[in-house]
Amino acid sequence: MTQNPDSTPAGTPPEDNRPKPQYGELAPEGWSWTPPKDNGGIPAVPVAPGTAPGAAPGAPLVAPAAGSALRAPGAPGAPGWDRPVTLSLLVFGLLATFLGLSMLASLPAALQMLHTQENLGEYTPDATVPGLILAGQIVEAVIWLATAAVSILLMARGRRAFYVPLIGGFVSLIAVFVFISAVLNTDPTLLDSISRR
Repeated sequence: MTQNPDSTPAGTPPEDNRPKPQYGELAPEGWSWTPPKDNGGIPAVPVAPGTAPGAAPGAPLVAPAAGSALRAPGAPGAPGWDRPVTLSLLVFGLLATFLGLSMLASLPAALQMLHTQENLGEYTPDATVPGLILAGQIVEAVIWLATAAVSILLMARGRRAFYVPLIGGFVSLIAVFVFISAVLNTDPTLLDSISRR
């Protein structure tokens, strides 16, 4: 049996007679690269379609979850002290909200004490007083819940949030005084006694 001189020995790859590809000629379909105009001397790295910049080759491009915020590199974020300060203010605001709710609930008893001290007789609450107290308590709770929701949303996005509980506390304080004044205005006997001084 004679050996064919054109055959190659076993284990050696066949010779490739194709012409050498030019730059980018064998790129996958849809792949493109545009050189940057000026990137501060940093060499550009081409990215194939369907991969994230900086990811391993072939890694799929993952879209950000809905509602998540992306900050550009170098964008200012919240300082490290913001989160603990915001959470502390929210806890303090919750305690203050409970105090405001109890103050509104005890208004009839406080007015009765004032009537007794001023010798004005028995205090009889106006028919609107229970509704005003309930409305005040609902407003106080809603203010704290809205403050907490906005604060948590800002913290989740990496933005400063400490000022939100401060604003919420200020609004809550004003609301308590508004409802206390509204209840006091339903008691003309006490108002007359105070105005005669």
